[in-house]
Amino acid sequence: MRCCAFILVCLLSVAAASGQTWSVTIGGGYSRLYPAKSSGLPFARDGGYIDADFLWRAPHSDFPLLLGFGISGSGYYRSRDVLVPISSNVFAEDTFESDVGFFSVEARAAVPINFRAARGFFIMPRLGMGLLVDEYSIDTITHQNGFDVFDTSDHSGAAFELRPALQAGYSWGAWSAGAEVSYMAAWGGFGRLGFSAQELRAGVFLRLHF
Repeated sequence: MRCCAFILVCLLSVAAASGQTWSVTIGGGYSRLYPAKSSGLPFARDGGYIDADFLWRAPHSDFPLLLGFGISGSGYYRSRDVLVPISSNVFAEDTFESDVGFFSVEARAAVPINFRAARGFFIMPRLGMGLLVDEYSIDTITHQNGFDVFDTSDHSGAAFELRPALQAGYSWGAWSAGAEVSYMAAWGGFGRLGFSAQELRAGVFLRLHF
């Protein structure tokens, strides 16, 4: 974790000292969670994400290298109605919920590739790495010694994550927009979901250049 913090501080220091152009990007869309294991916990693996990206042009670079940081979050929520036995022949309806959330702060580096000029189509590969905070709250029901036991499994943890991404879009001066896809691999504390997790994202973005 200290290594991630050190890298983030270094990138921000270099970017702030560059005195060159910078950009703000907001993205969002669909996300898919791939935990190392589920341990029988009922939770959703399909959800959504939102991402904020802040990048500066690096000084003294032979190609347009962008450095900065990103903040993002994704959520996976599901509710389901279940029949809960309250006696041998009597059942009551109850709602079970599961909520899994990821929040990350990343140091990022990107290289925009323009096909013609500043205006027009472009692609931009990007690499991010940093701290991932994960948490979940999942309602469960188990059968123990002939009885139904109702419980809520809660967890909060942290992990180190890597997130390569690719954006493709169109730029018209100060604004650009397009589609993005990214893949995240993380290693750390995910409770009953294991010691690692992966996440696939696909969405759209809008960027403002200054």
